[in-house]
Amino acid sequence: MAGGHFLGIKDGGSLWAWGANEEGQLGDGTRKHKGDPVCIGDATDWKTISAGESRSVGIRSDGSLWVWGDNYRSRLGDGMAMSKGTPIRIGTGTGWQTVSVGSAHSLAIRDDGSLWAWGDNLYGELGDGR
Repeated sequence: MAGGHFLGIKDGGSLWAWGANEEGQLGDGTRKHKGDPVCIGDATDWKTISAGESRSVGIRSDGSLWVWGDNYRSRLGDGMAMSKGTPIRIGTGTGWQTVSVGSAHSLAIRDDGSLWAWGDNLYGELGDGR
């Protein structure tokens, strides 16, 4: 949980979300808060997920990376500025293993052990020395 919304993966791999949704961070295509869990899409192959302040990131079983919610300062990593109300795939690559979302940035590890970071870097969160 982060930013007032929650994510979960049920047995069988379906994605569920509930809570705050002002930036579309639940991924159901609305901006309505949900008090009860709602199923997000029809995919049943979610492997891992992480909830940020007002955005969400997930990895599917094929190793593809997906993002949705607030995209201020390109926090989703898609190079755009618009928030996304449903999960969108980032690139065509696979091989993502794990992901964690901070307050304004995200970190992920690939199969080869490389660490990737994107989003806001106001306080050096990305670890790139800037």
